[in-house]
Amino acid sequence: MTNPKLSIIIPMREGVQDSWLQEILKIQGSAEFILVYPPHVPFINISDSRLHQITSPLRGELIQRVTALLNASGKYVLSINCDEYLHPNIIDIAEDYFSNFPDSYFFRLNQVQFPFGDAPIDKPWDSLPKIQDIEVRKRETSKAYSEAEKQQMMREIPIVPFDNKLDLLAIFRGRKDQQGPHQENFDKKVWKNELVQKALKGVVPNFTLFGPFKYIPFWTADRLMGLSVQAGFFEPEKIAGHWLPLPEQLRTEDNPPNQPRKNRRYVLAEILLLRQFPSFGYIWNLTVFDRGGLFMVWFPKDALRKLAQKLGLKKPNVS
Repeated sequence: MTNPKLSIIIPMREGVQDSWLQEILKIQGSAEFILVYPPHVPFINISDSRLHQITSPLRGELIQRVTALLNASGKYVLSINCDEYLHPNIIDIAEDYFSNFPDSYFFRLNQVQFPFGDAPIDKPWDSLPKIQDIEVRKRETSKAYSEAEKQQMMREIPIVPFDNKLDLLAIFRGRKDQQGPHQENFDKKVWKNELVQKALKGVVPNFTLFGPFKYIPFWTADRLMGLSVQAGFFEPEKIAGHWLPLPEQLRTEDNPPNQPRKNRRYVLAEILLLRQFPSFGYIWNLTVFDRGGLFMVWFPKDALRKLAQKLGLKKPNVS
């Protein structure tokens, strides 16, 4: 069998409507759709030869995404959620992009968000210009581009600067090395699957602590995989990819009110990065000193603040 051009991998949850999958299956061209469900959640009853529905051994965004990635056989791979909609010509866009930028690791989709319950199913998709006709600019985080500018340019995304030095001053003033035009996350980007499969060979063994004992965090596959691929193929100052212009290629519906996107301890997965890439200062700064990192989690700053207030060394905040 010929492998598909694009593998689209999606972790599932309870209550996903058939209408969402029907829209996703409108994608044209050589694709496979890998949906991974938590245990005891029934499959959506839709038949399509491109559709593969799998039950994960455990519940959790990380294990469900990794299970899907391990089954992805496409030339390219894209990870989205079960409340997102893709441009029906996404495969043509991917082939156009990588034919013009064959050394890139990925490209990022341009995304538009909609409120929960207001899915843009009936809104037609606009065509994207040919990649070779789009102006390329350096990514500038300090500059806010107008909608007109976003429609006319494609922004460079440099690789994460893993060779940054360990920054002990981040204990006192917070991190600074995460600032810049690079991007850490995996989702919403079309990746070369060859790189992703090689990165998985380093990620998956780290789930084993010893013998039969495993450590698999519930969340944070997004940043874990994005950093693992870039670290595994790190080239200083490389342009790893590009951010496509408008019109959008991805539409996202907000999470249901009972499933907010918050309170996720990213460090629970990032300690796996530290185990795999201990020589990179950027990983140490991320894992130890980032908001929610090991130091910030265990450092009793709230208790010390209250003690300082009782001793009169610090005035309480007045709102």
